[in-house]
Amino acid sequence: MIAALGWGFLECDDYEADDIIGTLARQADEEIDKDGNCDWDTVIVSSDLDMLQIVDENTRMYRLLKGFSKLEEMDVPAVEEKYGILKNQFLDLKALKGDTSDNIPGVPGVGEKTAVKLLNEYKTLDGIYEHIDEISGAVQKKLMAGKESAYMSYKLGKIYTDAPVSLKDVPDLVIEPGRIERAFSSLEFNALKVKFKAEIAKLQANKLTDFKIAKTDSEASDFDENDFIAGQSPTDNKVDVKKIEVDFSDYFVADDIKKKMHSNGNVAEKILAGKKFWDLSQADFLLNPLKRIDTAEKEQSGFDFGDTEAERQEKIAKTEKQLEDFAKVPRVYNIYTNYDLPMIPVLYKMEKKGIKISREYFERMLDEYREQVNNLEQEIYDQAGLKFNVNSPIQLAQVLFEKLQLPTKGIKKTARGYSTGAKELEKLKNFHAVIPKIMEYREASKLLSTYIAPLLELAGVDARVHTTFTQNVTATGRLSSVNPNLQNIPVRSEEGRRIRTGFVAEEGKKLVSADYSQFELRLAAVLSGDKALISDFNSGIDIHTKTAADVFNVPMGEVTKAQRRAAKTINFGVMYGMSAKGLADATGMVYGEAKKFIEDYFAVRKPIREYLDRILKQAREEGYVETFYGRRRPTPDVKSSNFIVRQAAERAAQNMPIQGTEADLMKRAMIQVDKKLPEGADLLLQVHDSMIIECSEEQVEEVSKILKETMEGIAPELPIKLAVEVTSGDNWGEL
Repeated sequence: MIAALGWGFLECDDYEADDIIGTLARQADEEIDKDGNCDWDTVIVSSDLDMLQIVDENTRMYRLLKGFSKLEEMDVPAVEEKYGILKNQFLDLKALKGDTSDNIPGVPGVGEKTAVKLLNEYKTLDGIYEHIDEISGAVQKKLMAGKESAYMSYKLGKIYTDAPVSLKDVPDLVIEPGRIERAFSSLEFNALKVKFKAEIAKLQANKLTDFKIAKTDSEASDFDENDFIAGQSPTDNKVDVKKIEVDFSDYFVADDIKKKMHSNGNVAEKILAGKKFWDLSQADFLLNPLKRIDTAEKEQSGFDFGDTEAERQEKIAKTEKQLEDFAKVPRVYNIYTNYDLPMIPVLYKMEKKGIKISREYFERMLDEYREQVNNLEQEIYDQAGLKFNVNSPIQLAQVLFEKLQLPTKGIKKTARGYSTGAKELEKLKNFHAVIPKIMEYREASKLLSTYIAPLLELAGVDARVHTTFTQNVTATGRLSSVNPNLQNIPVRSEEGRRIRTGFVAEEGKKLVSADYSQFELRLAAVLSGDKALISDFNSGIDIHTKTAADVFNVPMGEVTKAQRRAAKTINFGVMYGMSAKGLADATGMVYGEAKKFIEDYFAVRKPIREYLDRILKQAREEGYVETFYGRRRPTPDVKSSNFIVRQAAERAAQNMPIQGTEADLMKRAMIQVDKKLPEGADLLLQVHDSMIIECSEEQVEEVSKILKETMEGIAPELPIKLAVEVTSGDNWGEL
């Protein structure tokens, strides 16, 4: 709804919302005109008192006291009058008195009245401690005992103004009445729709707007049969032999076909019956996959804009431009017409069907995990020797690296100090008993908040969960799943298996899963032209044992479990640029062993090393990489002067052809499986290299055969055998 209202969103990793707001406010302060005046008037709306740090002569805050029905305007004089201190002393005040709402301890025993008195006399927190000998009695003792807590509180409460955002990223507010009214209609907010129309009419009549109100047809219906562009071909007036010839007289054109199908049964019926269609967003994405953020935002808004005549003409022009662009990259056009477009009706049916959950099962898990999280939290407090917000990276870092004095060598640093991310905690797990508890707490909390509780809320009255699959988020072409993300349930952990067990087949039916075996490694063998590896796969031997035998130069029968594990790790890690350190961490090898193993591995798998180097060369010289079938990803950042950006871009470039080819083949297989399934059998999910079907018990054998034969035979042009494992059961956990 907020997106429909025209407001923009800004977010970036490792920075909280208040840091982003603080950064933008500071940038606004620095934009001075020729007369020395600030060009901006910044208004912050928040209930967070931390924001008062940002208030200055150009920035004021509306504090929410009771929703929007009661606001308190806070400028510099208001802050100083309210607290009895100078505005720039606000953070010092918070460091002394603390803030229970943010779990900021302050100095135990020092309240606001005492803190104000101290600041009026000594000006700053530093000033207070520089003159600590002048302070006597109980207050001095409290300050001495709470010094560490005071400075920690100062850091915790400080708003950072170095977030990587820019005022240029903030979109202008444009009110589009038609879009907003259609949003209200879609969500059945009928009373709000009436009120909104009245308010807009009043604003327009009195010319009271400081923002733009777009002139759109607010009475247009959300979904219009005129979206079927009849008798208007984008190529009618500009026939060119270099163009791709498409007759659009019988096409359905929309920004997001799948959303259109969900919102209009008539549209869905026609497309499922075979009507041709053109998806503008998907075409845009294929022509430039690095624009995925824009398409994702548009997709999340949930509304199609092609309702007015002007907008329909705009669609025609846009389609014409896309055809011109596709003519320059015919292999990408092949991906669009033969892979991504045919996937849309398949995904629509999967989303429509959904997958059933056992409410009773997840309700029991909900109670269990809530208790587990509470118990773990208490154990962490006991191990650490104090209470703190376990979910706060800053507070956790203070506890681990300052109070508990855990080693910081090799620990990644962020803008706020030492990182407490999963990889860093893994390095510390043998140094203190609290670390395994924190890791356990995080996993339990994530499962609780990401899956267990949301799944119960998202399930419909039929107890089925309807995820949304997207094709225009991941530049490799892989499908992604949102609301909820059913592709991200932990695969190897017992907790992940327990969650999957709660996904069940309807009574009298079974779930059937088909999973490609070692899919990416097989494709790496093909793309690199590694004939020895292709031969090993085609002979059916254990590829990890064979790799270990080749690398360690021992007979296959003498390969140890540790050697096979190392070979398996690097076989799967090689496509992701696994380093010697990464291999050492994953296998328990010492660094020198891991380094030599990788060198020996690439001596044996020389074609793969040469292939990865070749991909990087193409990325640098041609500006893109591509899959076996022609899906492209631009690679501008491989030339970045920033080492971290360049390194990440190089890894992405090396990954894309393999992962993207995997995605192409999975889509091809899904399209074929969907056509071949018997009536009553439904494709429900696609997760990584597998797909899951629900069918009657009598159909299990037939469906299993369809899956195995179709998936293994989907790419006869490849010189390698594809292997598929098929399993069935009453729930996902059994598959």
